[in-house]
Amino acid sequence: MRTKLNLKLIQESARQLSQKSEKDKNVFLRNLAEILERNTKVILEANKKDIEVAVKKNLPAAFIQRLILDENGIKKLILKLINLQKLESGIGCVLDKKILGNGILLQRVVVPIGVIMVIYEARPEVTIDVAALGVKSGNAVILKGGSEAIYTNKALYECIRKALVKSSLAGEFVSFIEDRDFVNQLLKQNNSIDLVIARGGYEMVKKVTNKSKIPVLSHSAGGARIYIDKSANLTEALDILVNAKISKPAACNSLDAILIHKEVEDSFIVELVKLLANFHVTVLGDNKISALTGVKKTTKKDWDTEFLGLTVLMKMVKNAEEAIDFINKHTKRHSEGIVAEDKDTINKFTSCVDAAAIFINCSTRFHDGFEFGMGSEIGIATGKLHARGPVGLQELTTYKWEAYGNGQIRK
Repeated sequence: MRTKLNLKLIQESARQLSQKSEKDKNVFLRNLAEILERNTKVILEANKKDIEVAVKKNLPAAFIQRLILDENGIKKLILKLINLQKLESGIGCVLDKKILGNGILLQRVVVPIGVIMVIYEARPEVTIDVAALGVKSGNAVILKGGSEAIYTNKALYECIRKALVKSSLAGEFVSFIEDRDFVNQLLKQNNSIDLVIARGGYEMVKKVTNKSKIPVLSHSAGGARIYIDKSANLTEALDILVNAKISKPAACNSLDAILIHKEVEDSFIVELVKLLANFHVTVLGDNKISALTGVKKTTKKDWDTEFLGLTVLMKMVKNAEEAIDFINKHTKRHSEGIVAEDKDTINKFTSCVDAAAIFINCSTRFHDGFEFGMGSEIGIATGKLHARGPVGLQELTTYKWEAYGNGQIRK
């Protein structure tokens, strides 16, 4: 692993990578998939060490869940690499072109961003996602994983290094660093690094954003709210709500709050609370929900909490407008949802709710680059500039203008 980087060499490697063909980049993805499969046992043993250390440190259960990379997780990484080979990076594509009045041919062309540093906590699978998407999109990447996943990240980076060598690609295309103090130095290198992507908890993302002189793409918090309208198919609503809460509670697209129209049948609310209890979910309700079901009451602070575990809030609202206002007040601008059949209500919700992704009559757990058909993702961006939602191949590119003339000068 590296404690020092030759940023000029990394910049040069990024320029070289931008000229590689789709075939060359797909060879790397194919080799990486094969090497991951061969090294599954080594990776699992490394992950076991990280989990043991995390347990000894009494880290939160939700954090440990995000740290786990099991055999199914490795199979999913391999599937991502296979699917990514089927996608086009778009590098060199002409987005639009026109001939100006002076005869100059002007066109806008897709190009890689350049050098990207990705700082992330837990989630060791991000190491592979970043390397794969970086190479495929023509960007050199610098990886800084959290110390809590260091054994797994080292094992995964060794697979990346071997795949680069086997594919006759320069090692500088993907770099891995451990030293946190060195990261602070790199965050000042805005002449050498083009973009920083921060993926982790609120405090980490805040520190990176405050210290960086380089543009930062990030989300600092997640959690979803789903509104159940009076026009909802309540059978579908039960399935959606349970899936959004219990399929992976530690995920940033999991359900934190349920808003229910006051005209929805009381029996639905009672059934929902019982169903969630069967999955060991703790339900906290507002005064009306608490009086109806006997669940413990919420506090004001609860509505802004990202639980990352088996807790969900429940509130009764008088109409869709109240639900929209409430969501916009408490949203993390990550994932929000609605279950409704009335088209006017759906249109109002999608137009007025401010989030990176809105889910209509389906689970918020679909907010994921792989599920969106993007092959994979580096993370979810909740800002509004350059990228929003899953950060995949297209989000790791930008464009340049090319003007072709034959001697024109400006008067």
